[in-house]
Amino acid sequence: SKVVSTRLPQQQGRDIWQKPDLVIALLGDLEGKTVADIGAGAGYFAFRLVPKAKKVIAIDIEKNFIRFMDSIRMKLPLPYQQRFEARLARLNDPCLTSGEADAVIIVNTYGYIENRVAYLKTLAQGMASGARLLIIDFKGNAPSPDPYRVDLRRVKSELTEAGFSIGKTDVQLLDYQYVVIATK
Repeated sequence: SKVVSTRLPQQQGRDIWQKPDLVIALLGDLEGKTVADIGAGAGYFAFRLVPKAKKVIAIDIEKNFIRFMDSIRMKLPLPYQQRFEARLARLNDPCLTSGEADAVIIVNTYGYIENRVAYLKTLAQGMASGARLLIIDFKGNAPSPDPYRVDLRRVKSELTEAGFSIGKTDVQLLDYQYVVIATK
């Protein structure tokens, strides 16, 4: 009998199911803009954003990820090094200054945020007026047993409660994830 995997393809295959270029395109034209990647981890999206944005702030709460991204940053061409910052944040605060981010991306991280409505309100303070927030997380059919999965309806409700306007949701674009685009 055929064995069916119940796990997502590993990191080397992530480009296939994550479709990073398509995801980044959802943020629109990033020239001259500052983009924050919340829950950046090892920098999967953050490093792909560097050539497209004026500045990329890769935010995480884990010091090891910050150190790792800083080590990778030093291998980038000098202009890209200057446009990339790995920033250690707190559980309840992404540590953005007022109006700092023109766009924010949160991928595979939303369910790990505690007190999400309060967090989103704090995040909004760090976003410029009209800034775009892109949330991508696993939907119900994802072959990964993630206990931190948050239903799309709940994400929309929490965003609305935090004062964001939901512009678009999509459950078809990515195989295993939903997409929510909101504005401050």
